[in-house]
Amino acid sequence: MEPEDLVLVREGSVEQGKQPSRSVLLHRAIYAQQPHVGSVLVAHSPYTMAFALTDRPFESKTIPEAYILLRGMPKLPFESVYASAEETAARFAPDVPLALVENNCVIATGSSLLNAFDRLEVAEYSAKSIIEAANLGAIVHMDDDSIRDIERAFGL
Repeated sequence: MEPEDLVLVREGSVEQGKQPSRSVLLHRAIYAQQPHVGSVLVAHSPYTMAFALTDRPFESKTIPEAYILLRGMPKLPFESVYASAEETAARFAPDVPLALVENNCVIATGSSLLNAFDRLEVAEYSAKSIIEAANLGAIVHMDDDSIRDIERAFGL
């Protein structure tokens, strides 16, 4: 992807001479339904995509930073991006800032572009850690007491 491949869509107006992705309808629906969202990113990052391509769920309760920034990350059906934008947008509540889309992508939301990118980056590195750790043995998730401590400390 090159910078000229990006398409700016601002307040419903598309950059002259360019065609946005079909997912622009989902972006609009998320912004309309979720006032806490200031940025939406759609990516195809390799380690996170491994979870979108398999039946294995992505569990954020493995690394404290992952749980703090990612919280819940549901896996949505492939067609949800295009066929049910309004229903899909409703999933992006404050405690669900990311979603995997089966065989398609990962969608990250945030209060700003940097916040959404930070979440996407944490998801990618967490996914890589989980995949690599699985080669060593069973994944050990944080226990409920640890999760409560994190939620208390970070006001989640």
